[in-house]
Amino acid sequence: MESSFSPIEQMLNFRANRQKDFPLQEIMLTRLCMHMQSKLLENRNKMLKAQGINETLFMALITLDAQEDHSIQPSELSSALGSSRTNATRIADELEKRGWIERRESDNDRRCLHLHLTPKGNDFLRQLLPPQHQSLQLLWSSLNDSEKSQLEGIIRKLLNRLDKMDEEQVIASLSR
Repeated sequence: MESSFSPIEQMLNFRANRQKDFPLQEIMLTRLCMHMQSKLLENRNKMLKAQGINETLFMALITLDAQEDHSIQPSELSSALGSSRTNATRIADELEKRGWIERRESDNDRRCLHLHLTPKGNDFLRQLLPPQHQSLQLLWSSLNDSEKSQLEGIIRKLLNRLDKMDEEQVIASLSR
């Protein structure tokens, strides 16, 4: 069976044959990572859609579930999701409409609002997570424990390098 990456690989090999200083391996690895991330998201979105939810709502529920008291301020949710406060309000509206969260005034400060995971939201998550976990276990079962640890180490090493390049503004200086 031909891989979904084969057309990209063929194009890169063709380009490398035409241009001798073409950094084939570096570009191939980058494109493989990007392609895999796209496939991971596609797979996850299909599963979430089949369960009646999208990635944004799912991550909001997971964020609430990860809080000690299953409660978070809208501004904290916005930061956790990397979205605007306006978008976080829309997300909270949708979660509230579905009965998965409720808005409550803070016990300490009535001006402060908290989003709370409801029992219905908690039940939905408990139903949603097992198929998600099974899908991930199926995917990663193609690697043994040693390979998983090795891959995690490599990915973390590359992520640290990307973070350092951001800090040093390497990309901007190379583009000048």
